[in-house]
Amino acid sequence: MPNSQKRKATVAPAPRRRPPPRMEYRARSDEAWYGARVVVQDGWLRVMFENFPEDADEWYNPGADLASPGDVDALRARFRRACLALDDAHCGDLRPGDQLCLACDMHGGEIKYYDAVLEAVEKAPHGTVDGEERCACRFTARWTEGPRRGCSDKVGVEVVCCVQESPIQDPVLTEFLDHVRNRFGDDQEEATAASQQAAPSGEGEIAPVSSLTYSSSSLSSSF
Repeated sequence: MPNSQKRKATVAPAPRRRPPPRMEYRARSDEAWYGARVVVQDGWLRVMFENFPEDADEWYNPGADLASPGDVDALRARFRRACLALDDAHCGDLRPGDQLCLACDMHGGEIKYYDAVLEAVEKAPHGTVDGEERCACRFTARWTEGPRRGCSDKVGVEVVCCVQESPIQDPVLTEFLDHVRNRFGDDQEEATAASQQAAPSGEGEIAPVSSLTYSSSSLSSSF
C-alpha cells in the first residue's frame, strides 16, 4: 500500500501542479484515507490513488465484491469529499466534537491519515512567520480509526485536517454505485414475480388471516 502524503502545503504550489483531489478514499489494506479518483473499466470500479503508481490501485468487481445492497452502501461510505487542512487563522472555528482527520506518524518517516474527534483546544498566542500567521494552539483529539484508535493525543495545527460534512459529488462514482444498487431492486422484483407464478393459483381458497397479517408486518419492517 502506498505511503500517505502530507496535505498541508508548506510552499506555494507550482503553476502546473495538479489540483487537490476532490475526494478521499479509505483504503481496504490499511483503512487510512488517501486522495483518489475513480474510473469504470470493463464494468469494474477502479480506485486510483493520487500520486501513487498503478499497482497501488484497488478494484471492485460488481458481481463478487458487491453481492448485496449492504456491500454497496459500505463501499459508498469509503468515499468522501477531500478534507481541508486547518488554516492557522481559523483554529478558533473548531469546537469539541468536530470530526478531524489527523496525520499519524507510523515511524520511519511514514505518515498516514486517520479520523479523530476533537476533545479540547488549548489556546495559545499566534505568531507570524514570513508575514503569515502561525497557530501555536494545541488540539486534544481522540482517534476513532487507525493503530491509535481509542487513544487521545495532543497535536499541533500542522497535522490537522477538517472533515467536510457535505456529501461527495462525483458523477462516475455515483452512477456506478446507483446502477449496482438498483440491480438488487430489479432482482427482487424478478424473484417475487417468479415466486408468484410458481405458487398454486389457490382459486376459490381464502388465505388465513394470520398469514396476511404476518406478511403485512414483514413488509413494514423491511423499509
